[in-house]
Amino acid sequence: MSAIKKKQNLMCDDFGFKLKVNGSQQVQHKKDKTKEQIDPPYEVIIAGPLRKIKPYYFTYKTFCKERWRDHNVLDIFVNEFRDREYTYYEKAIRTGLIEINNKPATLDSIVKNGAMLTHKIHRHEPVVTSEPIRIVFENEGLLVIDKPSGIPVHPTGRFRFNTVTKILEEKYNYVVHPCNRLDRSTSGLMFLAKTPKGADDMAIQLREREVTKEYVARVVGNFPSGEIIVDKPIRSVNRKVSLNAVCDITDEDAKNAKTIFEKISYDGQTSVVKCKPLTGRTHQIRVHLQYLGHPIANDVIYSDPTIWGPTLGRNGIEEAKGFDKYISKLDEIGKTKNAASWYSAREREGTREQEDNRKHLEHDICSVCDFNSDRDCLLGLSDCELWLHAYRYESTQLDSTTGMKKWSYRTPLPTWAKIIPEAIIIT
Repeated sequence: MSAIKKKQNLMCDDFGFKLKVNGSQQVQHKKDKTKEQIDPPYEVIIAGPLRKIKPYYFTYKTFCKERWRDHNVLDIFVNEFRDREYTYYEKAIRTGLIEINNKPATLDSIVKNGAMLTHKIHRHEPVVTSEPIRIVFENEGLLVIDKPSGIPVHPTGRFRFNTVTKILEEKYNYVVHPCNRLDRSTSGLMFLAKTPKGADDMAIQLREREVTKEYVARVVGNFPSGEIIVDKPIRSVNRKVSLNAVCDITDEDAKNAKTIFEKISYDGQTSVVKCKPLTGRTHQIRVHLQYLGHPIANDVIYSDPTIWGPTLGRNGIEEAKGFDKYISKLDEIGKTKNAASWYSAREREGTREQEDNRKHLEHDICSVCDFNSDRDCLLGLSDCELWLHAYRYESTQLDSTTGMKKWSYRTPLPTWAKIIPEAIIIT
């Protein structure tokens, strides 16, 4: 059976799930078996708090992204895939490991719209937490989980088997499709469809705004008391460094965004805050908290004082001054600069947890591909954790029989949020 089939003018996969259709400016690609990603055999290693994947051979395939159009292939790999050095990619091209449209690339090759890039690689996946993915609810069409921080949802970049969908496939033989979006570093409730009907049902509820969402975050400083409402549009500033910002509604690509905040507790340095996003923009909670001058305390994008200065981006950045210097500094993360945040700047010596995690990481050069694992050793799990947790999701619709909400799911609070006094209960 074909990997893709048309159904009611919609593109669907073999399981009947609707596929995302790109905009009109992006070349559409009819998939065939030769372009599918084939999973090789792999081995999982649990080393204390870490889940590791033994290095394996993999052929990575991707179509040209919009930002890659008409750029040099070597420049694309060096700038987009930073786990390897310039010399590695230069050698990979010279030895035929990188192809464009199934033909060996050259150092002078320019990537055109619609091109397929192939990279044969000895892959070293980054480690993730060995904390199990907890199932909150399950029926025949839907799976609700409590996602640990630091695990990507689906294969992306260097990650394949250390992802939510692949871990669930390995453990339960589930083929699931995410219904809501959580960043790798964010923890908490995720909805995954087990069937096309389950995907459609949840998609309708989210689209019709029949779902209320509640997060908790731990932020810099003493957050103001009372209900704080931020009703400020957001736009993507630079996708490469994942930077978003508050903007004027007249700006190109501006999207309305509204979040309600309420302080729960304060420990003398940081506050735990309840966050209710009324819209679902990328990085919405993180950007609105930065705008208030109270970014998430360990947010490596929005709270690093070496990037944002003493105000930490309070009241946004004036468009006239531009974002170039901020983009430039963020772009150095992983090259000449380690990821940092407001919190890590105050914990320069590192926590015992970080040091314990690093003991389980390997410090050596791969004999097969010369990969330098010291890059990963510079990161502990806490560096991949964001103090933002999807705590509760509820239906706004009432059951006609009981008069109660049709469904409501919540998770336990993460450890970092338990500075909350015992007398305070999130309701």
